Amino acid sequence: MPGATVREALEAVFAQYPTLRGYVTDEHGALRHHVVAFVNGAAVTDKAALADPLTSDGEVYLFQALSGG
Repeated sequence: MPGATVREALEAVFAQYPTLRGYVTDEHGALRHHVVAFVNGAAVTDKAALADPLTSDGEVYLFQALSGG
């Protein structure tokens, strides 16, 4: 997906798959508490702004934590 930042890339994904937004971000647009994002193998440091830069060949991975007993 195109985008210079994680937020821009996620917005492009949400434009194609709008139902994903509620699973990934909260009502303020930040990553949900149980979601972790990585850019080229490095954890995203600002889960609120999602301003980590992306390159044209960069990879973003999203993981949802599992909990239970």
